[in-house]
Amino acid sequence: MNMQKLTYLICGAVLAVGLLAGCHKHTYDFSYSPTNPKAGARVSFINQSDAGESWVWKFGDGNISTLKSPTHVYTKAGTYTVELMADSNKSRTITHILEVLDSLPSISLKSDTVRQYQPLTMKAALYNPTKAKVTYLWEVDESLFELTKGSLTGDSLVGYFTNYGRTTEIKLTTTIGGKTTTDSRTIVLVDNDAPTLVMETADGMLWRQRIYSGIYESVKPYEGDPLVILEANDSIGVLNGVTYDIHDMPVLTDKNVKALQVDAINRKLYVILDDGLYVANANGDHLEQISDTPAQTLLIDSEQNSLYWSDSEGVWVMPLVTNPQNIIGEQLREKITQVNELESVGKMTVESR
Repeated sequence: MNMQKLTYLICGAVLAVGLLAGCHKHTYDFSYSPTNPKAGARVSFINQSDAGESWVWKFGDGNISTLKSPTHVYTKAGTYTVELMADSNKSRTITHILEVLDSLPSISLKSDTVRQYQPLTMKAALYNPTKAKVTYLWEVDESLFELTKGSLTGDSLVGYFTNYGRTTEIKLTTTIGGKTTTDSRTIVLVDNDAPTLVMETADGMLWRQRIYSGIYESVKPYEGDPLVILEANDSIGVLNGVTYDIHDMPVLTDKNVKALQVDAINRKLYVILDDGLYVANANGDHLEQISDTPAQTLLIDSEQNSLYWSDSEGVWVMPLVTNPQNIIGEQLREKITQVNELESVGKMTVESR
């Protein structure tokens, strides 16, 4: 091979290598999420480079990272220049401008739809890395909201709404380091099904009173069909699959019975007499006294294994009786809340509304 041909071959090889290198030019870039972060929020940086073995991130606030795809939290609002360098090579550097928005305090609430008498927690959500002094002021319709924990000047409220079929607004005004902001939420109040005491007074009026989680609502006029009450007081009943006629049942007592409820699971009868609340076996024996204070209403919740009743001292709850002959040893009653109850109750039943 002469020198001229060798020169041509070398030049051709160099040219081919150059062209090949040009066809495989690498890309260095990154993205981030969320695209409009707030101060205090965690920003995820996604490395989109198709080459490189080492990385240096500069986040624009004095912090750096050597991870391939790091995360970072900006504590202050502002505009930051974020830089990514691959393999310590300045020619492999990419920058993006990142705008961090101000983090305003807000009301933290799981849902804008709230059921009446449902336990509810509202919190103030804010980012305060400098531990600046914070003051809170909640505004809520106190005629609809019953506060059970916290205060209107604290960072949270715990309570429940006592009505439904309407909307109401909650406001939170927060002052941090001299800066005051206000957030508001519109709450939709909806009904909440619950066991219901349905009562008839001596004057023939029907009333109902629903039981929620440890809470009695106020007594209200019964809104349902009066035939439901009449059907519930029929003389024929079924207990554990056995049909009974009250005319064939054994006589429990010759005293005035104000109300009676059946616990079909444990085969027990609960009876309100003039001198208190009693329990008996379904076959009519072992009538035992639970309370010596004249009771006014009672309700059995078999699913929760609970007996509720009201008397002049308030509303009480205790486990259902399993052995009427050992009431004192197995029962502990607990007061729920004080209520103003109807003094004269003729008959009642239980329904869900």
